[in-house]
Amino acid sequence: MNPCKLKEPKVIDNALLERCVKEQGPKGEAGRLAEIEKIPLEEVEEIRLEFLNILKIDHLWVLTSITKLNLNNNLIEKIENLETLIHLVELNLSFNKISKIENLDELKKLEKLSFYENEITVLENMNTLTKLTVFSIGRNKIEDLENIVYLRRFPNLKSLNMVGNPCAETEDFRLFIATFLPQLVYYEYRLIYEMERELGEETFSSKLRTLLEQEDKEREVREAEEQEIADAELHASSFVEYLNTRHLFDALFANDYDGKDLLNMGEDAKEFYDEYEEQFIELCKKIFLNGQEQYHLRKEEEDQFLHCVDEAKQYNQQESIKHMEDFLGKKAVVFYDIRGIQNMLNNNEITYEEFIDKCDVYVLQYDAMLHEIWKALMKLELELYEQLEDVNQTFEHGMTELVNNFIESSQALFSQIRDLEVNYAENIGDFALKYQTNANLNEEIEVHEDLKELMADKDFLHNALATSHDMHMQIIDAREDELINKARNWLNELVENLVKDEVKRNRGKILEINHFLDIQREEFEALNSEYTPDVDTEGVPSLD
Repeated sequence: MNPCKLKEPKVIDNALLERCVKEQGPKGEAGRLAEIEKIPLEEVEEIRLEFLNILKIDHLWVLTSITKLNLNNNLIEKIENLETLIHLVELNLSFNKISKIENLDELKKLEKLSFYENEITVLENMNTLTKLTVFSIGRNKIEDLENIVYLRRFPNLKSLNMVGNPCAETEDFRLFIATFLPQLVYYEYRLIYEMERELGEETFSSKLRTLLEQEDKEREVREAEEQEIADAELHASSFVEYLNTRHLFDALFANDYDGKDLLNMGEDAKEFYDEYEEQFIELCKKIFLNGQEQYHLRKEEEDQFLHCVDEAKQYNQQESIKHMEDFLGKKAVVFYDIRGIQNMLNNNEITYEEFIDKCDVYVLQYDAMLHEIWKALMKLELELYEQLEDVNQTFEHGMTELVNNFIESSQALFSQIRDLEVNYAENIGDFALKYQTNANLNEEIEVHEDLKELMADKDFLHNALATSHDMHMQIIDAREDELINKARNWLNELVENLVKDEVKRNRGKILEINHFLDIQREEFEALNSEYTPDVDTEGVPSLD
């Protein structure tokens, strides 16, 4: 074989994967059987694709169950096409030509990662690897010690190897690692001692203090952002998101350029605006607070409803278990008696006729028992179904009333907002017309550059004022409609889900009851088959 061909670059395909699976699979007889059965690629959990001169990571999407992947000693330059390997726990990309850490976002289960001997200069793009425990990135090109600080974000990181990087050659690097990565247990596979951490804290006290202060500030910002997101979610559930801010008011003038230009008429116009702004935002906050109060009322109603439903289901389950346990106790007695008469028959203590007569009695008795347990369980289910139907209707009526109250109170506040807009439009309109008249009569009045076009024509000013007012009203109406539609859609979905979930639960319970009875019948039939007499039974009826 030509040795040069062995060094030719290869691509990953099904043939290569299947060959590696075969070579790395069990040997001997187990291997022969595995080759016959051909393990599907989607069931492979571990594979080594090493020393194969692979240029590009590709075609691994077929390995849907893979947990350990070894791609070391190849010619790979870019990390790619790994996003489907979501079950991956170990990944080895050592001895390649990778220069950038990237495209690992979906590998959230990754615990062991190795980039030993590559060309990486920066530790980055690993934020989602929160389970990372062992990280080897020795013999790369990392120079900046800030890359070590980056590793503080991995709380589960226990073992690190950075030997051979330029930064690792600096004095006291091991002490630096011990100080700034307190979660580490091993560095270069050697235990980090407490005395090393203490010495490191003394050596790098100033830098450590600065870093901790910076992290505290970043943590505060992050917590504030998380709280803002949580608040937004809560506000969305109460249908009043952003109404605790000036968001809606700012939206009025965002594209109302003429309306903003009119504020250049002077202090009086600005006073109209400021008063409008203050009262508008105050009413928005009232809608917001009302939304929050109504949300908590709905939440309390929902919690009480769920508690009531859980209690009813638990009671029903307990009663069902009692009936089934009682049935199983009686069943055990019947089965014991049937085995007893079988033994009596085999020992010639009774005749065939006596055996059959006794069996007929047990068949009738067991049928009666099955019928009784079916009636008892179905009665309990019917009672629960009717009870939950009443509870659901009561809950639906209560929620409907709460939502309607919320909508009505919100509409009343939106009506006040519209009144504010009408009042502002009248005030700013009257003032604008007077301003225009005075400006036309008195040439000494200096008109602001942004107002000259508006004030040049009376009809143009009228149209601008009307357009501004209409725009504001449309924005206010749209926000009110959004609130109402969200509330009503939420209520409709809630009611639909109540009905759908109860129908699904009821059907599931009936299937469960029937399945239980089927099992009891099958066990009785199996007993019948098992205890058929040991002698010729032609003409003798079976137990069932």
